[in-house]
Amino acid sequence: NTPHFMPSENLEKKQKLPETSIIWQAPESEYNPKDISWHWLSIIIGIILIGISIWQENFLFAIFIAIAVFVVNIMAKRFPVIWEFKISEKGISIGLPDGSNEKFYSLKDLKSFDIHESANESDEYKELIFKTNSRFYPFIKLNFYLKDEEKIESFLLNFLPKEEHPGSLVDSLIKLIGF
Repeated sequence: NTPHFMPSENLEKKQKLPETSIIWQAPESEYNPKDISWHWLSIIIGIILIGISIWQENFLFAIFIAIAVFVVNIMAKRFPVIWEFKISEKGISIGLPDGSNEKFYSLKDLKSFDIHESANESDEYKELIFKTNSRFYPFIKLNFYLKDEEKIESFLLNFLPKEEHPGSLVDSLIKLIGF
């Protein structure tokens, strides 16, 4: 039996081949712990809105506000889910690290990409934003670690143009309320 090994010149050639995919894991959003004053402020705003809706005899809206305040306060305590992202020459795969809940976006369905500071202006993450051809889901946003920015950007430039994608009103609102 001869040992199975790769001659060093072939190994060097293999190492010089361009990467065919980039894989990383990151949370769906950055966790921002909320202090007790944040929770009290959201409850007070909710009570005011419920009072206004009852005064205007809009009871359905009052119920909606009560449910919304409850859900927002529960979600504020939740840690974000960790997702696994893979970008290849075929497209983008997003799923849980165990391989479940995987969603695939073909590069044919993407128009361009951009890189933004995270909504919370953290030093740890940035946002990778893809513009899609879909009218209902026009942008895909992925978090990645700041240290990987150059590698991800240079890889994507092989397949997609980089264009500036302005932030949305929802992005501004999320930043304002600290989510």
